[in-house]
Amino acid sequence: MNIKVSVIIPIYNTAIYIERCAKSLLNQTLGDELELIFVDDGSTDDSVFILRNILQEFPERINQVKIIQHNTNKGSGAARTTGIAAATGEFVGIVDSDDYIDHEMFENLYSKAIQENADVVVSDIIFKYKDHSFVVTEYLNPDDELIFEDVLINERTHTFSCNKLVRRELYLRDECQIPNGLNFLEDRHVMTRIFFYAKKIVKDENAYYHYTQYRPNSITKNKHKMHFENVLLFWKLMDSFLSENHLIENYKNIVDKGKLQNKCDLMIDTNSCKLRKEYASMFLKEEKQYIAEMKRGERIMLFLVRNRLFMLAQLFHNLLKLKNKRF
Repeated sequence: MNIKVSVIIPIYNTAIYIERCAKSLLNQTLGDELELIFVDDGSTDDSVFILRNILQEFPERINQVKIIQHNTNKGSGAARTTGIAAATGEFVGIVDSDDYIDHEMFENLYSKAIQENADVVVSDIIFKYKDHSFVVTEYLNPDDELIFEDVLINERTHTFSCNKLVRRELYLRDECQIPNGLNFLEDRHVMTRIFFYAKKIVKDENAYYHYTQYRPNSITKNKHKMHFENVLLFWKLMDSFLSENHLIENYKNIVDKGKLQNKCDLMIDTNSCKLRKEYASMFLKEEKQYIAEMKRGERIMLFLVRNRLFMLAQLFHNLLKLKNKRF
């Protein structure tokens, strides 16, 4: 069977969500040409047991499903890498196991890719909270020359992998691999490079992907040492990539502002005074140049950290968390 779409689903302790996710995949309108690759990244709960039971309800899909297990937890980046290496489809999609998708997602995205001979198809994304949801629109610049700039900025053209269908050969490029240890900003690392190398990127104007925002143990919540180290690694690799492609001067302002924004986010989101102290000196040159462009709350946090007022910074963090905004 010629596989059109391989879907990679990393799993790590998502027992309460896996049934919803798996059924949304197993009920896809794309038929025998769909391949589902679940990568269990060392789960310690019943996620895989539940998944195997659900598969019994879909005997017609059994031969289209692979379950790969890591003996230990290696991180989301490694799980995706394992899945992509096992994929045989012409295109690849990625779905997190605490999210779910509309049944027609992959049939529609694949049809769009074939009709327009595209390497990447993007779509809108639905952010799901406990009591409400909203659609995040994925902007695709009509000027092809500006698409890479937009994805590098990562504000109106986003670097989520979950709402995109990508030609597999792009994921297999050495430059588009997730580096070992990069489990934060891994989507951004990969997607900036995929957008750079893709010959044609198009948009399906629908929203199919339901992105869960209420999982308490999500990696995107409180920031830890790993997040700080991953931010430093991400921008080191980005600088190298742009330099190797003679683009560093073209995008220097965008990159420097991105570094400072990441520093602001880390300093505000971490609960640790120790981490603020340890990483207070990161991106100081960029901070000096672009601090005036930050939001007022971000400027205050940077001022407190820069002047080593770490207890006040923690109190300010608590205030921002209480108000749930950054002014």
